[in-house]
Amino acid sequence: MFHRGVLLPDSWARTLWDLLLFFATLSLAILGPLELVYSLKENFFFWYSGLFLTVFFLIDLVLHFNTAYFDRGEIVTDRAAIRRHYLKTWFIIDLLSIVPFELLSVSLPVHLFGLHFDLAPALRLLRLVRLLHLKELVNRWRHADFFNPSVIRLGILLLWILMVAHWAACGWIVLGNIRPDYSAPENYLRAFYWVITTFATIGYGDITPLNVPQIAYTIVIEIIGVGMFGYMIGNIASLLANLDIARSKYQEKINRLNLFLEYRDIPIALRQKLRHYYRYMWESRRGYDENLILKDLPSALQKELAMHIHADVIEKVPIFKGASDAFIKEIVMKLTPAMFTPGDFIFREGEIGHNMYFISRGSVEVLSERTNQVYATIGEGGYFGEIALLLAQPRNASVRAVEYCDLYTLDKDSFQVVLGEFPQFAAQVKKMARERMHRPKPRRRKRS
Repeated sequence: MFHRGVLLPDSWARTLWDLLLFFATLSLAILGPLELVYSLKENFFFWYSGLFLTVFFLIDLVLHFNTAYFDRGEIVTDRAAIRRHYLKTWFIIDLLSIVPFELLSVSLPVHLFGLHFDLAPALRLLRLVRLLHLKELVNRWRHADFFNPSVIRLGILLLWILMVAHWAACGWIVLGNIRPDYSAPENYLRAFYWVITTFATIGYGDITPLNVPQIAYTIVIEIIGVGMFGYMIGNIASLLANLDIARSKYQEKINRLNLFLEYRDIPIALRQKLRHYYRYMWESRRGYDENLILKDLPSALQKELAMHIHADVIEKVPIFKGASDAFIKEIVMKLTPAMFTPGDFIFREGEIGHNMYFISRGSVEVLSERTNQVYATIGEGGYFGEIALLLAQPRNASVRAVEYCDLYTLDKDSFQVVLGEFPQFAAQVKKMARERMHRPKPRRRKRS
């Protein structure tokens, strides 16, 4: 959460504060125009905006001087650099947002089109510059693990549309198109209804402009509404299409598979096996290719990620006990993913072994094909075939997948390459190999 005394921008504490800041800014965007329209000076709304939000935004200003930031992907924790960065970016905007204009008792009268305005309350709207922060917050949340970027984008789009409609409704009330026999909430609801029907180009005509300022305002709202309506429809269509890109790609792959099966007249049984395989790949991996992800990472991150995934399994193998962390890192980088469907033989009895296997998901059974006797069943987190790394001898049993199995393989050549970089451990492995050669064969027992 903290690093060198400063708050990390992607820590849970900063994320929680940003979420509170988002709702505080949103409340300002809603209450600010309402205060201007209804002159809410002596009630809860006035003190909420004038006192509470001022203190809240002041705390955020102080926090910004103590929050690290990212520069070209690297986190900057130096306080002097943080201070310079904040002063050049958000400081002026945040300073404006903490000025309590609600508490100022000045008057700026304005006369326009026969209407009389006091411009001083409009100074409160200067605090709405705080909304510029929303883009930064949304961009930060798009990279968070707990938010779907497409859902965030869709939600923010709808939020902006409703916010602009709220401001437009307040403007309609300011221009005087209200019913004196209606209460303030009823007049606001009528104004909001008029804005929505105008934005949506429906325009029932039950609420119409009554003077020149209202006609001019209606023209502006209609122009904004046409643009917003088209922009909204285009974005919503795009967002819904990309809401689950992985599923779209999977469906496209299935369509190509079906065309291929029809073109090649593949037998029904084999078709079902192929479709089951693709369904399993989708349900277990969501269609991603692990190798492609790893290839995009620098070598240091590749090793760190591979260690997180495989280290526990590797350390269980007897021939790797006592190995250094550096050796284990090199070994996990040599692992290759492999997938087997139910009933597939991973290797058969009598074959010369060149690979050992680690089970990431699924289970296999060790058996004799001659007698059909099952010697052992090995499940998730297990391993088998390790003797192939030590001795060039035939397999003494067959191994068959019981269900869909995600395995990782380590071949003998890669193992020897890594041993060449660690001569001390290589001597230990050679000693183990000699012991294995002269050890009598143990009775097979069930493993689980």
